[in-house]
Amino acid sequence: MLSRRKFLAFLAALPGARWLAASAFAADAALDTKIVRAKIHPAIGVARVGNSADGFFIGPEVPDEPTLPPGGYKDATGALKRQAARFRLYGYNAAGEVVRELTAADAAITWTAHLANKKAAWYEFHLALDSPEATRPDAGIARRRNATIRGAARSQLVIDPGPRSVTGKSMPGTAAAQRFDTGKFFTLAVPLGELRTDEAGRLLVLGGHGVSRSLSGRPPEDFCNNDNWHDDISDGPVDAKVTLDGAELPVEGAWVIVGPPNYAPGLKTVRTLHDLLHDLALAWGFAKPAEKVSFARDIAPIFRRLTDLQWVNQGFADTFGAGKDYDAEKILPKLADAAEANKNFRQEIYSKFRNPADKNLGKALWPFLYGDGWDFLNMDEADVTKRIPDTMAPLSDTQLGRLKKWADGDFVNDLATAPAPAKSLAEVPPAAQPAALDEAALAFCLADAFHPGCEVTWPIRRRALYGDSLRFRRRTTTEPDYGNALTPRVALAADGPLNGLAAGDLTRWMAVPWQTDTASCLWAYDQLRTSASLPSFWPARVPNQVLAEKDYLAAVNPALPLAQRRAAFARRRNWFRGFPVENDIADMVKDYHKLGIIEERPSATDAASGLPEKMFVESRPALPLPEERPGAAEAAPAGEGAFMRVARLLRTIGRKARLG
Repeated sequence: MLSRRKFLAFLAALPGARWLAASAFAADAALDTKIVRAKIHPAIGVARVGNSADGFFIGPEVPDEPTLPPGGYKDATGALKRQAARFRLYGYNAAGEVVRELTAADAAITWTAHLANKKAAWYEFHLALDSPEATRPDAGIARRRNATIRGAARSQLVIDPGPRSVTGKSMPGTAAAQRFDTGKFFTLAVPLGELRTDEAGRLLVLGGHGVSRSLSGRPPEDFCNNDNWHDDISDGPVDAKVTLDGAELPVEGAWVIVGPPNYAPGLKTVRTLHDLLHDLALAWGFAKPAEKVSFARDIAPIFRRLTDLQWVNQGFADTFGAGKDYDAEKILPKLADAAEANKNFRQEIYSKFRNPADKNLGKALWPFLYGDGWDFLNMDEADVTKRIPDTMAPLSDTQLGRLKKWADGDFVNDLATAPAPAKSLAEVPPAAQPAALDEAALAFCLADAFHPGCEVTWPIRRRALYGDSLRFRRRTTTEPDYGNALTPRVALAADGPLNGLAAGDLTRWMAVPWQTDTASCLWAYDQLRTSASLPSFWPARVPNQVLAEKDYLAAVNPALPLAQRRAAFARRRNWFRGFPVENDIADMVKDYHKLGIIEERPSATDAASGLPEKMFVESRPALPLPEERPGAAEAAPAGEGAFMRVARLLRTIGRKARLG
């Protein structure tokens, strides 16, 4: 039988630890409090770029952390704040149990991190090299970016200022030893961010300011591979030297990813990056599955996320939005009913999810999201989704397995009894804090579609990158030259580029610059045969259609006729509408910070409105908006007119489908 101490440690390691009552983690008198080693959490931290000179906020530290108040993501000048990744140290005893957090109050701590950007010196992205499609002749060949630059001169394509260190409390990141500002793209200085510390001496990693430039001045042309261009995205290791009670502790390091902004910070996609990594942890034996499916922990979040995507995509609003047939808040009680008499309903809902194991892969199945092989949908064959499973994105195997048990009635209906999720790390018992930090950092990142992706791309799912836990292996030798073209065989080989990581190795597989990919993924590229909003790419990070502030204010105004309010609420506008179609990717590079942030706002106070309790609204973009032009029709269709939609579609398909 497990001791209480081991049982609590087991619970703390579960992905659903945030749902457990804090009282279950009461102090255990038998806990060995001698700290023999330390770990940095989160294991993978996420920072994000922004153009604010000094404004920043700290990224989520619990999986259900409330968003900032309206206006909190931009500074007083309207500039977009950077998201800082905060790293903490936890002391562990000899049994591997968390003892407590270590701060500058009780230990001498020197933090070191290394950020680099290697995109321009890496290979082009066309498709995930571990996908079945990559084995087709020529399809999986990735040629060098900036191929005309050869030999030793290619080192000038790498932006690598080297490692930086910081120690102490409340360090502002202004010292040269704390700033990643000595790296260059040829002769162009490219600052990648800085290190700071908070009032307790915890590490804050801030990335760049979203500056992307061309050495030659040539405008961007491709969604992903633009030669002569750089951006200031980066990644790299995070380490610490810790001395406690006069002895230096061994420390397990972490990694930081500096990604693009999160334009919808309160919303999660249906399968998050944490969901993907937890699925891999189970498959690789790093974690054990829970014995019983919990409706509150395992099932309800799937349906709530589908409904929450109503704020960033018209198609999700039409299917899962407020008052619709599959509005989560409306049907959760029935979904949670484990009675045999309700089994047919559960089975019907389960059949609507895309499941590769069952060969049901169509575009109309849930979720309405593209997969890694999306561009093969443009082929003429009607059965392409049957032959190429990853044209559309499924849930993870773990999620689908839980849904199957739920549909069969093998679950615990704890919808009404589960404790409320923690809103801050202070509400989480120390034993569960590392798991909460690890999950929170990745819960607002995307796992689909890796084409190439928002924060990271397909290498994140490769076993070779990891040691005996879900922490990246470090490369200790000089990386070889893989030649002018990278094939799947070389990329996936035991001695290939996934055999451990060095600074910049994770983000080098991404688009350069990031803005061109973001601007290219706002629409369903097959919309001429489906709709103007579905399927979609990354609506939880990159909105498609949104509730504009003007429409929100009308919807919550009790002085207006109810029909007018409901029409305003139903209206969705194209999030990208402030940029002209003919110059969208170039404008995104220049003005990415001017787009609106999807922020949580209070709902109407009168019961007659029928509006949902939570509303997410686009903040006022700093761009000229079509609906604000003189004489603009109040009831204009969401987004652009048909001609403009087709023009954008054709332009974007050309960028996305291009193979060289």
